[in-house]
Amino acid sequence: MPIGPALALFCLVMTAALAPVWPWSRSWSARPAIGFALAFTVVVLGWVTILI
Repeated sequence: MPIGPALALFCLVMTAALAPVWPWSRSWSARPAIGFALAFTVVVLGWVTILI
């Protein structure tokens, strides 16, 4: 896969992973918000890997 589409896919995956987390995490302290965002990122990356 060329670098352009790979970068676009990565950005899309990161946006999809962080979008559900952002509204809730604004009132949290930094550490739980980052942990929750990382967990969502891993789940979405795994899901995309299975799809591809």
